[in-house]
This record gives sequence, structure tokens and C-alpha cells, in this order.
Amino acid sequence: MITVSAPLTHVSVTPHRSATLKHDAALLREGLSGLPSAFLGLELHYTALDPFAVRITLEVDGASVRWVLSREMFVQALDGLAGDGDVAAWPVLHGAGAPDTLRLRLGPADGYAVLEADHDVVATWLNVTLRLVPPGTEEAYIDWDGFLTDLAGDV
Repeated sequence: MITVSAPLTHVSVTPHRSATLKHDAALLREGLSGLPSAFLGLELHYTALDPFAVRITLEVDGASVRWVLSREMFVQALDGLAGDGDVAAWPVLHGAGAPDTLRLRLGPADGYAVLEADHDVVATWLNVTLRLVPPGTEEAYIDWDGFLTDLAGDV
């Protein structure tokens, strides 16, 4: 089980519904010459402006990388393996009881990273996003008129 700093969640409903989690994640390097895990800054951001997505930012030593993943995949991964292609996530049980961590594999089979974050912290944050934009209501938050106006403006 990883030990990291206390999580920080910021929730906003003005001007739009959003939730951001700032926490730490472990970059697992078990297969790389016995190197220990390294810790990265982890930010998960959810906004009703893009209600199906979770934006992930990983930071270390001033460098960052960003991914955009499905919120539904994260929710499914709390209970079992979820994801497809270059992305997968799953809960990990280190002892008896409920899962302790959530693992996330990012990248293709020949060059991926595996991250591990606190399961309960991510689950609590996801529950906040589900209250902000309940499942099945996501399309109501999409600005279709704005999207179509922007699209038509590029023609």
C-alpha cells in the first residue's frame, strides 16, 4: 500500500460544475532493474463542459503529461478490470477486505506506465463527480448549439 500526502479536492458549481482532485500516485517500476516506486503528483479534473471525460495530469520534477479518459471507465474500475486498448484500470487488494489501491495502465504494450493511487480517495472523488453530473444526464450538459456554431464557423 502506498503512503502519500493528504488528498485535496476542489468542487465548483460556478460558472460550471467541476471537481478537481490533487493527490499523489506511485509509478510502479517493479520490472525495471529492481527500482523502487517513484511518486508523482496526480491531478484528476472533471467538468460538466466535457461530462464524459476525466482529465489526468501527472507531474514530476516540473514536467507533466496529460491524458483524457472516460469517467465511466474509472467508475467501472473501482470494482474490476476496465478499459480497452492503451488504457486499463483495476482495483488491487493488498490485504484482507476492500481494495486498497487503484491501478492505471497508460500506453501501448511495448511502452506503458502503471500508476497506483489510493482506491478510497479516487472513489470519493468520483462520487463527487457523479453527484455533480449524474450518470445518464451527461448529454444535457453539452452545449450543442455552441459546438455546432464553432463547427459551422470553421467551414
